[in-house]
Amino acid sequence: MLNETQEGLVLIIDDEETIRDGCRQALEKSGYAVITTEDGPEGIRIAREKRPDLVFVDLNLPGMSGLEVIDILLEDIPHIVLVVITGYASILSAVESMKRGAYDYLPKPFTPDQLRAVTKRGLEHHNLKVEARMLRDAHENMTKDFVTFVSHEMRSPLITIRQSIEALKVVAGDCLNSEANDIIGRCEKRIRNLEDLVEHWLDIRQIEAGTLIREKGILDLSAVVMRSIEDIAPLCEKREITLERDIPKDLPMITGDEESLVRVFVNIIGNATKYTPAGGRISVRIGYDDHYVSATVSDTGRGIPKREHPFIFEPFYRVKEKGEQLEGSGLGLNFCKRIMDAHNGKISVSSEEGRGATFILRFPR
Repeated sequence: MLNETQEGLVLIIDDEETIRDGCRQALEKSGYAVITTEDGPEGIRIAREKRPDLVFVDLNLPGMSGLEVIDILLEDIPHIVLVVITGYASILSAVESMKRGAYDYLPKPFTPDQLRAVTKRGLEHHNLKVEARMLRDAHENMTKDFVTFVSHEMRSPLITIRQSIEALKVVAGDCLNSEANDIIGRCEKRIRNLEDLVEHWLDIRQIEAGTLIREKGILDLSAVVMRSIEDIAPLCEKREITLERDIPKDLPMITGDEESLVRVFVNIIGNATKYTPAGGRISVRIGYDDHYVSATVSDTGRGIPKREHPFIFEPFYRVKEKGEQLEGSGLGLNFCKRIMDAHNGKISVSSEEGRGATFILRFPR
């Protein structure tokens, strides 16, 4: 735990005990809190749990390379600052690590003063990133508060309008001609779309406020996926779509909120049913490695053009085919991404136009 004199939490990942001990002594004398470990997987575990401000990573680690550690930490903790420790004669390895996102490098051998100087720069860089994020978050919160206010104000009038239309249909009975019924049907559809939009916005606001994900616990991802498949299976049967699953036994556990993750998978699999024609196939598979449990949802639908990939998780963005009428709020995938972010997970897409789409969801073990 940090006390008032400590300026930041530093993690050292190096397999040489003398380096670890020397770094700890030099940095603790300057008021920093220091954690050390000798291997990459343990360093990743500590970083995920403790969220250090700065991490020193030796490139020449046994078993798991420093570059692998860098890739995983930058993916899991985007705002972390990484400094590479390298003993190689060539500078090329350090340059490669900086291309991947490391902030700086420290060549061996180094003095305590050099270590402290790099640490000071790294933590200043971290603080600037934090300040920039806080300013950005403040602006986003103003926008979110406005949207939440508008959403709440829209909710009651929409319910009233929908109920009034339902009452009108009852009162009118068979008096309305087909043209009038068609107009009423279009009105009902637009009202449902607006109600969905309001509910999506309020859900997203709850995610940001930390109230939608009520309770995280140890989860078996296969149970989450099976619940989602059971919800979607009748729709697939109705649309004549084959729904396949490949779920191994004895999966590693993850940490998460079951209800919110079920909504994510229902959304992803449900989207696949929208864009997969009759006779098509949707496949849901789960796998794992030393660091992640991953689920993939693949379909044989029309696919997503690569030019659209960077935008599909943005709010209101919808992929539109020529002449197609857009439906839905455009917030479903944004909702999924926010839920995954809240679980320190990742969601991505792999797709080509005309060749189906695969969504990949990765959870830290």
